[in-house]
Amino acid sequence: MKTIIHPKIASSLLLNGNPLTDLIVLENLGIDGGEIWDKEVTILSCDIENLTCIMVYFDKPVTFKNCHFKNAVFNFSYFQKGLLIEDCVFDNYLDFEAGGHNEIGAPIIIKNNEFKEFVNFCDCWFTGEVEITNNQFVKGTNIASKDQYLTFDIPPVFQENIGTINIESECRKEEQ
Repeated sequence: MKTIIHPKIASSLLLNGNPLTDLIVLENLGIDGGEIWDKEVTILSCDIENLTCIMVYFDKPVTFKNCHFKNAVFNFSYFQKGLLIEDCVFDNYLDFEAGGHNEIGAPIIIKNNEFKEFVNFCDCWFTGEVEITNNQFVKGTNIASKDQYLTFDIPPVFQENIGTINIESECRKEEQ
């Protein structure tokens, strides 16, 4: 059974390096941006109403497993030590714009998830390994776009995804 927790308490737990497990977080759970986040972020089997990570430089691994996110945003966030998103559901538009920047040996792995709306990777630069496998992109993504705004230093792995993964970047639409 999941426990409802106030977002300030959830933020405090994360700030102290503790995982969030089997929780329901209503309202906005924000991870402060503009600074180096030097604690590991682990969120397991949680329902999150709104996760906001804008301009966050994650200097430790970030893991989301078996979670349900109504809203989430990762604009300008760098996942230096890797990112794992596995067995999660995202209800709304998900934005990773101007992010990535993982190190070699710190992969970004997105697998076995359902994304009900568009997932935006415009202007992302992935300096380490990227694996996007067995996801359902209901309204698509631009992760495999041949767009000049998306850079992979190591060839990415795209396998067994459902939905269009090479939609022309939203950046281009904004410029027109």
